[in-house]
Amino acid sequence: MRHDRGFTLVELLVVIMILGVLMAMAVPRIAGFREQIRRTAMKTNVVEAQKAVELFHINQGHYPDDFYEDGAGAYFEGGEYDEQVGKLPINPWSGREMDPDEFNPEDYNSETDAYATSENEANDYAGYYPGEVVYGVWEPGGAVHPVIYGLVGIGIGGMSIRDFDQDENAVIFVRHN
Repeated sequence: MRHDRGFTLVELLVVIMILGVLMAMAVPRIAGFREQIRRTAMKTNVVEAQKAVELFHINQGHYPDDFYEDGAGAYFEGGEYDEQVGKLPINPWSGREMDPDEFNPEDYNSETDAYATSENEANDYAGYYPGEVVYGVWEPGGAVHPVIYGLVGIGIGGMSIRDFDQDENAVIFVRHN
């Protein structure tokens, strides 16, 4: 009488194949979740940058022309105007604290550009690095400082962070005054 213990080679191969198929189905979903988490973190960074710009406006009486050069970074937690930049947000793609140079200045051509949320409009940027923020301003003729600003986070592929509406049209995530 023979007592076999264990599994046959065929049984083991079948189990390994089933596990492989399950993994192949799960990995793309996990990667999609990671990207969604990064986009959400970047949106939070843009909101934090908006708070810094608004605090700058309250304290200085105007909006900065350039986020970095004018010292808006000092209005992040722990910063002091004309002394030191505050604790900048974490870049969700690099995992490191953002550098002040990752706040890129842009000029708007019209007053309404800051509010543009459609593809191929003023806030649809490309060519930046993931995790950077674009700080766009509009300064009317004769004005000393900008009166309107827009903040756009840059995501994967170096493009503006976007969501999609129910008709699958891209909607750019922008914060403005």
